[in-house]
Amino acid sequence: MKKNLFKAIALSLLIASCSDDDTVIDNGPDPVDPPQGQASVVLNEVQYLGDNVEIFNNGEIAVDLSDYWLCLGPNQYAQIGDLTTTGNVNLGVGEYLNISYEMPEAEGGLGLYSTNAFTNADAMVDFVQWGASGAARENVAVDANLWTAGEFVPVMGNENYSIVFDGEGNGASNWAETTTVTLGAENVLTVPMEMRRSIVLNEVQFGNRNLIEIYNNGDVAADLSSYWLCLGPGQYVQLGNATIESGDINLAAGEFLVVNYDELGDDQGGLGLYSNNQFTNAESIMDFVQWGASGSARENIAVEAGIWTSGDFVPVVNVTSSIEYDGEGDAASDWAEETKPSFGSANDVETPTTTFSITITNAAEVFNVHAFNMRNRTGETPTPGPLNMDNDSYQISFQAVPGTKFTPVTMMGNSNDWFLAPDDLAGIDLWENGAALNGVDIANKLVLYDLGTEADNDPSTFPPAGANVGPEDPNNLVRLVDRNGMRGSDYLTAILDYAAGDGQSAGTFTLTITAINTANFVVTPGIVVLHANNEPLFTIGQPDRGYGLEAIAEDGNPMPLYNYFTEVGTNGSPLRLASTRTVFSPGLVYAFNGESDPFVLQGQVNPTGNGLEELAEDGNNAIGYEYLGGKGFPVAKSNETMPVGPGQSLTFTIEVPQNQGYRFGFATMFVDTNDWFIAYNNAGYPLFDENGTPVSGFGASEKSYLYDSGTEIDQPTGFGADQAPRQTGPNAGAIDPNNLVRRVAGLNDVQFGKGQYNNPPGVVYVEDPRGGYNVIKIEINPQ
Repeated sequence: MKKNLFKAIALSLLIASCSDDDTVIDNGPDPVDPPQGQASVVLNEVQYLGDNVEIFNNGEIAVDLSDYWLCLGPNQYAQIGDLTTTGNVNLGVGEYLNISYEMPEAEGGLGLYSTNAFTNADAMVDFVQWGASGAARENVAVDANLWTAGEFVPVMGNENYSIVFDGEGNGASNWAETTTVTLGAENVLTVPMEMRRSIVLNEVQFGNRNLIEIYNNGDVAADLSSYWLCLGPGQYVQLGNATIESGDINLAAGEFLVVNYDELGDDQGGLGLYSNNQFTNAESIMDFVQWGASGSARENIAVEAGIWTSGDFVPVVNVTSSIEYDGEGDAASDWAEETKPSFGSANDVETPTTTFSITITNAAEVFNVHAFNMRNRTGETPTPGPLNMDNDSYQISFQAVPGTKFTPVTMMGNSNDWFLAPDDLAGIDLWENGAALNGVDIANKLVLYDLGTEADNDPSTFPPAGANVGPEDPNNLVRLVDRNGMRGSDYLTAILDYAAGDGQSAGTFTLTITAINTANFVVTPGIVVLHANNEPLFTIGQPDRGYGLEAIAEDGNPMPLYNYFTEVGTNGSPLRLASTRTVFSPGLVYAFNGESDPFVLQGQVNPTGNGLEELAEDGNNAIGYEYLGGKGFPVAKSNETMPVGPGQSLTFTIEVPQNQGYRFGFATMFVDTNDWFIAYNNAGYPLFDENGTPVSGFGASEKSYLYDSGTEIDQPTGFGADQAPRQTGPNAGAIDPNNLVRRVAGLNDVQFGKGQYNNPPGVVYVEDPRGGYNVIKIEINPQ
């Protein structure tokens, strides 16, 4: 209950007792139980110029009001039992009592008391003040927590009006003047025409957010919980039940209330703000705006109320724009498009923006790894082990595509932690001048390194003494070994042969490593890494990374490093191996604040003309840029106009309005496919936190995925004749029978021979613990 509670009267109970001989003593009739429940009564309606006061019982038991008092101030009081009343003075639950009581003319403060102790806050039951503050009993009401000092209900001074209580709460915002007097019945709020312009529709976004801003341009607070929004029959909501985006339903003077109303139409509509749910009553409509076309359901009501002109409407604006009221007048010309909505702030204040720099990196690094340990020796069956006799050999085959780099690593068995690897830390390119290395000995491209993990020149701890048995190296940095200029070709041959593929998969390289100087260099099992990044395994002048290279350099054991690269995440996809070597097309970044991404419509058929098909099939970002910009979304094209390969980045600069709930989206083509692209998920990545602070960092990488646009049938990744690098012209492929935009849940790796690559979520971030395609990083930074 909102009002002071009445204390129940404790009744004495008669006790029945029995004598020792069970003689029953008659103590008279059984006592009557007192009423159960809480008592509460409130001032409910005051006809301040009509000398009428209505009291309502909103409690749980009847209350006898005959001993209660009404008081306006010193010498202005009366006991209710002495006044003329309509209704039962012993007021039942949910009933009304109408009392004739002489009022002041235009301002006053009325207290309802349980006794005539008018200066005692404990005696005051309810209070209302109108016309002005400072009434005689205002301070008592403040002490009783029934009123806020200085508040009053604004009134027009019309004898045909009354002020009514909204049913809950205390204070002026819970009261309002109405033209519909309902003494003895439920209150109906019909705001007087003279006061209607104090609560106005101020801004409407009927495109992608469905937001309505209401402004209090009056002098006092107003409780809007009983107000209504109405578009037409069956399309209405009471503000007390609406979803509030910002502001307070008890709307203070000069403040804004923003609510969400999903019924708003994108193209046309007419919105009425009502003081009650009498939607066909011109006295109930407080404000109105109509857009897109005339003739909406409540236009005639607004015209009758004198707050709209028949046939008038505000032109349709972009889905990201709003329409804003200029603060005066009742015509469509008083509304205008705002390309940067200002919900929650004044319409004449320019919405601040934040400029973000965004970097989307093609982060594919390692594509595959192959361990070698099966020794071939003339006259013997291949067995695991080192090459410790001249002409012993290892042979390993692997698939790769142009642009791939190659890093073989093998231990010098007559050392503690020395190993052979390419002298070019970027690795050995498997193609030179467009031709695959075929019949080429790459041993002269290898040099000796010291890993810095074990002290040198201790033959007692060389293999096969045991794994990791030597003392620590006092110099723990990776470094070149000075062997008088000797190279890998002084110890072994490493011949690459190549067989071309069948046009649907990559060709195959065969590497044959043969020992030729085992007296000085025993060749141990090792590993081949196929990669795009520089320094895939170690960095000169830095300590070992701890990924497993130590086991090769010290003990000739490639498996720890092999297992590191082939580890899978929680969804069964690789954690580190990139699925594909491809370039990213010039891309788009954009910001949106609707319910979902406006460009990537996952689970739907992609609409013609939005530019996604052109980007996903041909890497053309121009149409999507024009489409999103034409809709009013902040959008930017990459500064780069050519595709970017592994290790390269697309960069963007985009300006985004603050405090409007904008989220990040992007798209770039996965070029060596028919119609695949990478994008953030449909919800978008928030560009501002809950405090409005711009975000920064790599957070947008995590929920980025590989998508199929559903526009062109898929061909083997990197080999399709209708894929952008090989097609005869744009849009050359056959139509996909599955035409829905969807995530790519798997691909067959025909570039590096990993086989079917299952990735149900379509994850692309290289550090995602779920594992995935491992091809992208996204960094966002506010400028």
